[in-house]
Amino acid sequence: MASSHAESPGAAGRPLTDFEQVLLGVIADEPRSGYGLKKLFNSSPASVYQPSPGALYPALRRLEERGLLHADKQISSGRRTLRLYQVTESGLTVYREWLRQPVVPETVGSDLGQHLMRFSLMENYLERAEVIAFLMDLGDALDGFVRGMEQFVAARQGTLRQHALLAIEHGVVIHRASLDWVRSAMAELAEAPSVP
Repeated sequence: MASSHAESPGAAGRPLTDFEQVLLGVIADEPRSGYGLKKLFNSSPASVYQPSPGALYPALRRLEERGLLHADKQISSGRRTLRLYQVTESGLTVYREWLRQPVVPETVGSDLGQHLMRFSLMENYLERAEVIAFLMDLGDALDGFVRGMEQFVAARQGTLRQHALLAIEHGVVIHRASLDWVRSAMAELAEAPSVP
């Protein structure tokens, strides 16, 4: 999966990874300990964001060092000291910027999982109009991607090997299904009553 990045304000160094952005989003929804995050990711269907055992705590430490997370020490029921992470105002700003990143049509095929993860995290942070605009852009990019794949196959009719053709057909089916889902999600959001 291709990765898009957002700079954190005032941070000297590399942009945040998608995983670090997802951490900000999950913690923004509910303050969590490292152990709580591990449990959450292990039970999540979003396997692409399940960190390796040695990746979670260094990512939390980097986010804290950049001032995007703050940790309070708390005593758990087992008398262990836990660090409960919360997103700072700076962290929330960086996170919202990541959610608002545009869909890049040229990379929509490789970035689709990241776009779906961003969509799943937008609900409490972006206005409905922004979310619908994001879905429109995603739909336009997917439509162009599918048409491009179909044109590629048509232009090479009779020259592609059977397995290559079958693999490309799989890509067309998958991305067309994603396009259908985008249209359905837009319709559902457009019909949903506004929350006061």
